[in-house]
Amino acid sequence: MFSTLRAGYNSLQASTQPQSATSTIDKLCERLLNSQQREDRRAALLALKGLSRDWKSEVGSQALPILLGVLEDDAAEDTEMAKAVVETLSLLCEVEEVDGRVLRDDSGLRNSDVFLATPTALHTLLTLLTPSHFYLRFFTLQLLGILLANRPQQVQQYVLTAAGGIGKLVETLNDSREIIRNESLLLLIALTTQNADIQKLMAFEGAFDKLFGIVRSEGGIGAGGIVVQDCLAAVAGLLRWNVSNQNYFRETTCIPMLAPLLLFPRPNAMSPQSLATFAFQSWSEQKVINAGLVISIVRMLVGGAGGSGRSQNQEALLKTGLTRCLIEMALASNAPAVLKAQSLNALADIMRSSPENQAMLTSLIITPLIPPAAPSSAETYTQDGDDGSGDGQPRSSVDTARSENGGGGELDVRSTSTKWRRGESVPAVVAVTNLAVNGDGTPGREGLRVRAAAANLFTSYVAGSTETQLGVLSTMLAPPPDSEHTLSSGSVILHALRSFPSTASRNDVFDSYVPFFACLLFSHLIMHSEVCKEVARKIYFQGDETSPGGMGDEDDRITLVGVLVGNLMMAQREQAQSVNAGLGPERVLEWSRIMVGYLTALSVWMWESPGTVKEFLSEGSNLQVLIQPITQSSGVDSVVQGLCTYLLGICYEYNREPGPITRETLHPILQSRVGPDQFVSRILRLREDPRFRNVGPNVLELIDEDDALAEDLGEENGLWFDFSFVEFLKTNYISVQRSILIDPHASSGNSQSMSGISPEVLAALRASLAAQTRELDELRDALRSLQQERDQERLAVEAEFASMSDTILSLRQQLEAAQTAKEEADREQEDLLVLLDDLNEKRKQDKRRMRAAALEVSEDED
Repeated sequence: MFSTLRAGYNSLQASTQPQSATSTIDKLCERLLNSQQREDRRAALLALKGLSRDWKSEVGSQALPILLGVLEDDAAEDTEMAKAVVETLSLLCEVEEVDGRVLRDDSGLRNSDVFLATPTALHTLLTLLTPSHFYLRFFTLQLLGILLANRPQQVQQYVLTAAGGIGKLVETLNDSREIIRNESLLLLIALTTQNADIQKLMAFEGAFDKLFGIVRSEGGIGAGGIVVQDCLAAVAGLLRWNVSNQNYFRETTCIPMLAPLLLFPRPNAMSPQSLATFAFQSWSEQKVINAGLVISIVRMLVGGAGGSGRSQNQEALLKTGLTRCLIEMALASNAPAVLKAQSLNALADIMRSSPENQAMLTSLIITPLIPPAAPSSAETYTQDGDDGSGDGQPRSSVDTARSENGGGGELDVRSTSTKWRRGESVPAVVAVTNLAVNGDGTPGREGLRVRAAAANLFTSYVAGSTETQLGVLSTMLAPPPDSEHTLSSGSVILHALRSFPSTASRNDVFDSYVPFFACLLFSHLIMHSEVCKEVARKIYFQGDETSPGGMGDEDDRITLVGVLVGNLMMAQREQAQSVNAGLGPERVLEWSRIMVGYLTALSVWMWESPGTVKEFLSEGSNLQVLIQPITQSSGVDSVVQGLCTYLLGICYEYNREPGPITRETLHPILQSRVGPDQFVSRILRLREDPRFRNVGPNVLELIDEDDALAEDLGEENGLWFDFSFVEFLKTNYISVQRSILIDPHASSGNSQSMSGISPEVLAALRASLAAQTRELDELRDALRSLQQERDQERLAVEAEFASMSDTILSLRQQLEAAQTAKEEADREQEDLLVLLDDLNEKRKQDKRRMRAAALEVSEDED
């Protein structure tokens, strides 16, 4: 081969005139196309490969069709030529980028279009994925990746129609050579993007088992590096938006693999020691990324609008221990804040409309871990008296010592400023509530993300379940005199609602999210349920007591409505004092957030609740708390003004029970002090505020595109609303705006006609109406759920039908090709039989001539 190259080079140098690149490429193409010597053609191909680096456009325009012919005709027989042509095609199709953007007129895209003009070249390329030739297999995978990056949809379509193409690609995952396996991983991730048919075929070819096998061989999420990350990303790509694969994932027992991936002990190996090992483990940056991918896979299985598939996945996650795994990781481990937030958000999806998982959260007792006050490393935790030597096992981050009473195995926890320490054992739902309201001490945006995720979990836990809502509300009422005071979800929320934050200087510790999250959780406890709102109205405090209930003069009692309104009034005063004291705009915004919390809770509470409105209006000064910010022309946050306006409209709309302030009394106040125009403008300005307008369904996940930038965000970019309240206001603000225009005397006739009805009958009618309304809401929810399930099943059936149609078409093409091949083989066999008969006849004639010539003919020749 080298002698041929030398001869070709000498012939080129012999010319007196220097040859241009175009003429050189023409000569090489002619030699590659017409030469009868394989070595000569191979040399021409290698020369074209060398020219492709500097003359890509010229080689592509002149030699690409010939190269494709070599790929189709010679690659299967000559491995060296196959490797050379694949490398050359990779150079020709590779796209140049400038500042991360592809050049629009790049010749690589044009060459890719020529390559993909017909499916034949790509189908031939897939046949070269033979395991015996390392470089050929590697360069073939690289070329497929380049083509897929340039023209993804066309490549995906051709791969689907290739006979056995998906199987050949999945089989490359079994390659023992890491460089090929890793290249195959990247290719499969890109190939499954937004193509449900390829996702299904890969799943049925055993991709899940192969990917999890690679994860195990690499040492799991802890010891494994970027390869494990790619494997988990590939699994996520196969499951994303693919109901069929999600069902297949569940039915092939892949879900039981998830909890062990997170290093959680199996159910049959559960013990305090194994849980402690799980709680205290080292977390490297790569391990955090890998664990986050596992949690994202869990969310794919239980996300979406719901249906039988999601409920079955929720049940499978509970049975395989993954629900408890995420609870322990989020609430009782030293996992980084980002993983705790992801676990809590995944649990929110698992808990939604799943009574079995909700029961697990209610009954499970966990021991929260309190992070150190000073930064510490999970890898350097040691016990007292440990000199750093030992068995190499992970050390507990809790300072422990045997209890002085000699109890076997008892641990005496002593907190330090640099080590994690255990808190008191509490029900998991209490730990979730406390984490949302008070946080765990994690500073900055990460701490807020964890608290918001805990609030997301709590709202999913109580959503749509009046029984659960009442259960939490019951713990907010006064406990029996003979019962011991224990921490509960209701007591955590109620304490935060009762306590009022106050600061005197800029440096005072101030957390505006404590009352904000308490109000958010409380609003979800009473949302869409008049029964829960009525129970909440029974909560009262005696004088200045911080605990509910108590004996004493009824005139000294203050209801929870009164507490919220009083705190709202004091927040307005504290904000004004902060402005006068020059404590800065951040402190002013924090007070605005506190007021937003109180106003949203009161709005949800008073909506469709005349009893709560009557209690609110029982104090005439409460109206002034709302009217004053609305009428103030400056110095008031527009969000606060809009919410005060909305709440004032609710008070007027549902002021339907006799009291000191009636609709007739309230209507002229609204017209004179506020006015219809200002009323409408305040609410519209609220709706246009970015803090309200930008709220989406995943607002409590606090997803930031740039985490580094997120740490610099101010209070205005923090959390202000949850999505349910935004939808609640958007749905009802029109009716609230119209209500103030209605003459209160328009309904007086109805009031007079009902004056003859006894209060007992009226109360019974109202109770019956409320019950019917609740039943109607439940039926609507059930109907909506059935419609969503039907739509999801319909989409799944349509996708399945489309996939089966494509499969049938592919099989039909394969059958036609097989029939054609069989017909050609039959014709060749028939020609061979005819030729054999001719040869036999000729042989007999030759024998007769030999006998006639008296030549010896052996017997075996007869």
